Amino acid sequence: MSDVKLSSFPSNKTAALTMLYLEKQDFSNLTPSQLVDKYDEVYYEITQRMKENKKGKKFSF
Repeated sequence: MSDVKLSSFPSNKTAALTMLYLEKQDFSNLTPSQLVDKYDEVYYEITQRMKENKKGKKFSF
């Protein structure tokens, strides 16, 4: 049997932002499958936004 290691908070910025956003939502009517889909949707949206922000950053010296 393999060891399972769980952390109490997400391991990266994208996962943390996803969890912070989702914890403010009402999911009382979602099935577990729908909840997984929602997590993936939000995670993807945050990932895309972070990529856009990196592209748009311009440094001047």
